[in-house]
Amino acid sequence: MALKMTFVAKIGKVVGYGNPHALIISSGVLVLVTFFYIFLVGSYFHLVVSPLENRVNYHESFAIHIIDQYFDHLIIASGIVLWLALAVMGRARIVSAAIYGIIAIIGASIKTEILLDIASLISIPIVVSFLIYDKLATKKILCTTNLPINYFALTGIAIGFVGIIMSFAPFLSVMQKSMPIHDYAYEIFLLLSSLSPLLVFFIIMGSTFKLVMKKFIIVRIKNSIEAISSDSISSKTKILYLLFFMLLSLTITLVPHQPTINTDNQQVGSDSGDYVILLSKLTESNNPQEFIQKAFVISDSSDRPLSSLFLYAIVKISPANISYTIDHVPIILGPALVLVVFFFTREVTSNDLTSLLASFLTTVSFHTLIGIYSGIYANWIALIIGYLSFVFLVRFLKVGRKLDLVIYSVLLIFLVFTHAYTWTILALFTGIFLIVLHKLSYYNKKRIIILLIIVLSSVAIDVARSSLTGTSAGIESDVSLARVAGPEQVVSLWSNLTDTTQNYSGGIFSNFIILALGVYWLFRSNSRELSSIFMLVFLALGVLPILVGDGVIQSRMLYDIPFQIPAAIGLTYLKRHTNGILMIFPICIWLFEMSIRAVSNFHFVSPS
Repeated sequence: MALKMTFVAKIGKVVGYGNPHALIISSGVLVLVTFFYIFLVGSYFHLVVSPLENRVNYHESFAIHIIDQYFDHLIIASGIVLWLALAVMGRARIVSAAIYGIIAIIGASIKTEILLDIASLISIPIVVSFLIYDKLATKKILCTTNLPINYFALTGIAIGFVGIIMSFAPFLSVMQKSMPIHDYAYEIFLLLSSLSPLLVFFIIMGSTFKLVMKKFIIVRIKNSIEAISSDSISSKTKILYLLFFMLLSLTITLVPHQPTINTDNQQVGSDSGDYVILLSKLTESNNPQEFIQKAFVISDSSDRPLSSLFLYAIVKISPANISYTIDHVPIILGPALVLVVFFFTREVTSNDLTSLLASFLTTVSFHTLIGIYSGIYANWIALIIGYLSFVFLVRFLKVGRKLDLVIYSVLLIFLVFTHAYTWTILALFTGIFLIVLHKLSYYNKKRIIILLIIVLSSVAIDVARSSLTGTSAGIESDVSLARVAGPEQVVSLWSNLTDTTQNYSGGIFSNFIILALGVYWLFRSNSRELSSIFMLVFLALGVLPILVGDGVIQSRMLYDIPFQIPAAIGLTYLKRHTNGILMIFPICIWLFEMSIRAVSNFHFVSPS
């Protein structure tokens, strides 16, 4: 009984029980006005959105109103007048409400479109101006509270759940467009995702700037790296959450194969057919020598022989045909990456909560969704090995155990033979990261030098592999790819970045939630923490591909960056706020919905 009363009391506190009625009404009105305002801005400026439908991105102008243009204007204008009357104190209440109200009434009464447009468009900027002034001024003019944040979160949860229900419509052979209600969560997500090129550019350039400035502003204190916080979770709870997230990842990988979605049993992964051809060639080998030669020498496999052998083993174990087995490989790789990212994040941040959040974000990450859509299994396998190697790299830096060094060395060698392009990027990152740590006098310099020698040794192994097999080395292949890069690409920077985020692999890089959390982390991060140094270097590595690379180079670089880790740290920072957990819920619900919606559209249907 006491537990029930406590729960009811918490719910009452969240919805504002005990607060003045004026405060409750003004908070609710602000949320309602903001909701209408988002659709107004998108429609008024005809912002271009890129919905993914039946595996194809369609670029179209946003033109959605909650009711219609006129009534949306009236609701926004009347809502702002009510908010000014209830939330503002003193003489400012009368003056602001009267001036804004007169403009709105004149525009509504004579149906002057330009006046209503102006009144509606300046509504939220007026609210923001009052909030900023109240924050900075000594004399407060607003009745402020956390109640609007609670209402925003509750609204996000509500429309997120509606969106999830609608996202599962294809499982029942129901077309989402035929349903009588709007998926407002998806429509808002699409609209805000049009900002993704700007967010990517800001994260990459901001990280580079912060990393460079760190050299001049940080006080060098040896071994002064601090943890984000001391969030500790019991082992049993961590295991249960990890199993749940791995199951969630498994579910997402299976969605595009469901008969109600994939009605004609198409291959989902774009590169699955190429892997089928490659493995068929390996299967046709007459003896072990020919098999090894094909795995390490033929053009389709020479830069990823271990990946080819791994996939070959799965095909041999599976009773299904090659095509079916290869296309279902994500059911292994997805959960594996979730588990590896947990240990990777745990080692870098020393925070259980952040690590679990990173694991959840991995289930809906660029790695998982693009991996399914594009069928880039060698890249995916290489990321699993590469991220796992970072666990032992950081452990060796901290403790200096020989076993950690040996395991890291072995994993790095495996990475060379798993996917050459991914190894090149991760090895380059590791070298720069270790040099930065050496310059900042973090950790034992002898350990750093040993690790640098191992990274350089992997380069020697790659060159030796190339000489023995007569194939291109990983670095040589990357140099060949980089020939299309150059200063002339700067002119096409924005179009390249837009193409990468909104067209490549179904526009999955345009997930504004993960990118916005990354921006939030960038502002909040402490550049003396290991996690911050690690991610700043990783993100700064993307500056040249962004500035002088084409879409192919940009997409390869962005795919290897673990964006889910700074996003998870951002969520950890968010949790520290009042009712922070309440704010995290809608974010997770929306991410899950958008992922289900995306994978439900990985099946191609020819436009009629």
